[in-house]
Amino acid sequence: MSIWFPGATRIAGTDGSISFLLALYCAVVGVAFYGELTRRLHRTEAAFAIAVLTTSGAIIILSLLSMLHADSPLRTMRAVFAQVFGFAMIPAVLAISMRPKGSEAVERIVSAVIIMSVATSCLVIAGMGDAKFADRAEGYFKHANQLGIALSAGLPLVAARLIVSRKYRLVLWGCLAAVLLGLVKSGSKTNFVVGIAGLGIFFGLYGIYLTIRRQRPLAIIAGTITAPVLLGASLLTLQFLNPRAYRLLTVQLTGGEAHSMVSRERLWSISMDLGLLHPFTGVGAGQPVGDIAPHSHNLLIEYFRTMGVPGLALIVVLVVLVATYLLSAILHTLSAKGASEQATKTDVMVLGTSISALNYIVANQMSDSFGPSTAPFFWLPLALLMFYRGLQRSVKSSRSANAQTLFTAPSPYFRTLRS
Repeated sequence: MSIWFPGATRIAGTDGSISFLLALYCAVVGVAFYGELTRRLHRTEAAFAIAVLTTSGAIIILSLLSMLHADSPLRTMRAVFAQVFGFAMIPAVLAISMRPKGSEAVERIVSAVIIMSVATSCLVIAGMGDAKFADRAEGYFKHANQLGIALSAGLPLVAARLIVSRKYRLVLWGCLAAVLLGLVKSGSKTNFVVGIAGLGIFFGLYGIYLTIRRQRPLAIIAGTITAPVLLGASLLTLQFLNPRAYRLLTVQLTGGEAHSMVSRERLWSISMDLGLLHPFTGVGAGQPVGDIAPHSHNLLIEYFRTMGVPGLALIVVLVVLVATYLLSAILHTLSAKGASEQATKTDVMVLGTSISALNYIVANQMSDSFGPSTAPFFWLPLALLMFYRGLQRSVKSSRSANAQTLFTAPSPYFRTLRS
């Protein structure tokens, strides 16, 4: 719950939040589980976790070293805590999944993400507290872009649960509409596009999944017809509820020069110049871009500006590792065979968590630059994806074991003949 209210849970008026302290506590406690996790995880997930967390640990060390030359040493913790969430969430989710009834506990985590996505959206829609709406709403985050990142990361999880659920499908349709409406009222144009595009990619992948297996042809046809209608409805909703965001988005899509895009290009240019002035050390992790902005609004440029070429190399390695893992998970899910209900549910959740993590990576090329307030919305879907990939492998192996038993065990007919 705390990761959805970083603005409301600040410590003594600083950028620090209760969620940071909880993450640090979980990361310290999680060290005890690392050895057990690497032994019990599939070798692919174990190797991926080690590679990602090693890279993340190197970023933490580099960030702390940058304190020596940073103008504001305490701001280097901005980059540190963004990575600490990885050490908190990946071991926590995987350790929980390995306990008795661990799968049910992980499903409750997914339910919690959905509930908090809807609750935050409803607060924004109602204009309560710090979620008051003019043409941009930050909810209980520090900036509207952060709210947009959180909601765009939550959308694919709502959509995935909508597909696999049978009991609460009508309620989940309402949840999906509420999160979309919250995204519209956030006023974040980038995250509106990312959220809608991610939702389209998810349903498109699910359509391919059904087509390969020759399942539910009527659903595929209905989805193909309704997709452009829903896209048009989303744009009309944006135009009606947030005319300014719609106007700026239209200008950008038609090749015009929107103010926000021009200011970003100027910000990127200044950030690149600062990085080139300090190519090996950067200006220090978490340092603002002068008096212009708190960060560079681009993940790669931000790490180059703040930590030089070493920081850029580390973040590129992290992004490439995650992107490769996401692509592998999606391709494996589409090509895997098997039509059991459990296998289908797991496959859909793999697609949903993959798109959720992908949305975060794409959004950070224009928005938050991997800030600590939004970092949980990258690490949590990634940890959930690792769980569902492991579950996917176990379903496949159990199916193979059953098939082997079927073909190797002698039938009663043969036992009678033998006797």
